[in-house]
Amino acid sequence: MTIKTQGSVSSINNRLSDTEGTQHSRTTLQGRWTVVLILGVALASSYSPVFAQSYQQVAVGESHVCALDAAGQVDCNSTFEAQRYLPSSDLPLMRDISAGQQHTCGVTFDDTVTCWGNSSFGALQIPEMTDPVASISVGTNHTCAVHFNNEVTCWGLNTNGQLNVPVIDGGFVEIDAGRVSTCGIDTLGQAHCWSSDVFLQTAEPVQGPFIDVEAGVNHSCGLTIEGNIECWALRETFNITPPDSGPYTDLTVSNLAICGLGADQFLDCTFAEPLRFRSNDNRDDYPFDVAFTSIELGAASFVGVPVCGIRADDGTIDCFGGTGREGSRLPAPPGIDAVVTSVSASNISLSLVASVYDVNRLELFWNRVPSVIPSLSVEVYRDDELLAITQNGSSYYDDSFQNVDSTSGDTVVYRVRALDVAGDVGDFSNEVVINRVTGEISLDDGAQNVNNPRPDSGVRVRIINAQVIAAGASQGFYTLDWEVENTTEMPLAGFEVRLNNEPVGFTSQTSFFGGQLDRTECAVFSVAAISEDGTVLDYGSTAISFITAGCSGLTF
Repeated sequence: MTIKTQGSVSSINNRLSDTEGTQHSRTTLQGRWTVVLILGVALASSYSPVFAQSYQQVAVGESHVCALDAAGQVDCNSTFEAQRYLPSSDLPLMRDISAGQQHTCGVTFDDTVTCWGNSSFGALQIPEMTDPVASISVGTNHTCAVHFNNEVTCWGLNTNGQLNVPVIDGGFVEIDAGRVSTCGIDTLGQAHCWSSDVFLQTAEPVQGPFIDVEAGVNHSCGLTIEGNIECWALRETFNITPPDSGPYTDLTVSNLAICGLGADQFLDCTFAEPLRFRSNDNRDDYPFDVAFTSIELGAASFVGVPVCGIRADDGTIDCFGGTGREGSRLPAPPGIDAVVTSVSASNISLSLVASVYDVNRLELFWNRVPSVIPSLSVEVYRDDELLAITQNGSSYYDDSFQNVDSTSGDTVVYRVRALDVAGDVGDFSNEVVINRVTGEISLDDGAQNVNNPRPDSGVRVRIINAQVIAAGASQGFYTLDWEVENTTEMPLAGFEVRLNNEPVGFTSQTSFFGGQLDRTECAVFSVAAISEDGTVLDYGSTAISFITAGCSGLTF
């Protein structure tokens, strides 16, 4: 998803080769997006979120929203279950940000790239780049950086060839990373798109000239130098055409709508007919009476994709169009409905249980801490030493307990306690004792082999089958199948699938086909049922070793 700024637009216009009759249009449109002026900022400030302020950019993930203010500070909100996607406290100042499904990246003022969030599919494995970066675009699970010399560096998921940047004379001045494709604008203003999905490829460059491009799943669109929206790769199933009442200064492209931001800063959208995937018409969510300086599409997986915009009147963020299954998983955006709640950790008591998966992997579970702002943390202690401070509300995954100093003997002892931003702590939980030889679990009261605590929603997830498809002596692909019960009173958004505590996908089905894994190691699979408001209703796990006897085989 590409974030537009005055600087990036000016850069694009300056880097496009001049064509007779278009220079005046470029000059007219150079001031079309919000100005992000830092005026010689060379500050080394850290990430410090401030609520209810004016923002210059917004980046929208699946379950998180990040915003950039005029000083280069990044402010992010997430759903309670997605707090692991939030940046660290030492995040540098940024001049450009972009969000994918579960990770976010930004360009710092020294023209380098920083990413945070979920590391799945190599999303956080930034390649070594010697050339300074001009702009960045984060797709669902891949990222592309455009350098000042017009070269492009991409990394992350490449299942559809979305990282295979074509060799173009002069290179690219802008890139938009989509879900299964990537599009770019060359120095002549022509649009190119690449993917193994032939429908999303451009056999020939789309002429334009364009100053913005959006890589959609069912159609890709570009904003011409004159402010018109042109689209290609239109799937007839969705029966959607772009708005034509421009000139426009910005655009978004989702499965259900194509929107332009007019010169008057108001939305103009066309919608898919019929709305095949929902009974309600989500065009009622779109605030056509609100002026925006920019609009940005979310990275949700399903068709109810939200859009967030920076309001022209006060620089705050409005999100809309996400009444569908996935859009409702967004949190309140930064600065909007941010209620500061003073909940002291000293009033919170936690109870602790655990599950052992193999000789070196276990998971701790405690009763959920309240979801408040500022958020609460949990301190995890192993053998009376602080192991981690986590904002994950109800569990911690430890894959190194065998590495504890051998002087501790055959057992490892865990305790947890709540921690708030004022530094107050709650009482320690009960002790959980793990025998490192046998895997036996003991609590203070002598209970053994306690399963993870389930939420009280009534929904139940049970993994039925996990299989591996050999792809070599030690590698393989895997399939999961599960059952879910008692969902009639609690509509589901879908299921989050994890492998060894790393999220690997989100699906609305009760089965999942996964990527490669090492068949010689223990594989811990987990499936969580997620409600439409982002709540974990239940989760089930199983531990399997396909070749060696490396797992305990516990299933719950």
